[in-house]
Amino acid sequence: MPRIDPTPHVDCRYGAPMGRRSTRTGDVLPSDPPLYLRRVYLDNGGYDPGGAYWGLGQPLYWCGNADGTVDFFLRAGSRAEAKILVREDYPNARFFY
Repeated sequence: MPRIDPTPHVDCRYGAPMGRRSTRTGDVLPSDPPLYLRRVYLDNGGYDPGGAYWGLGQPLYWCGNADGTVDFFLRAGSRAEAKILVREDYPNARFFY
């Protein structure tokens, strides 16, 4: 499994960016490999490990694939809820573990 970092370090010399860019250019077919779905832990100020600002609230999750055609963030109360939300856009989505 390739090591994918959904929160690379951002340049904060002019202030932290609000969130991160999302990419949803691909479709997910039944024959495609599973998607990655990872929780992104935020610090007490609402910043991800790379320095982007998200604010506080529901847990933050990243969903993506190895080729980058699916690469986005979402808020959900749990991993199970995040899967449901992803499947609203990608009904054929399967997930690692």
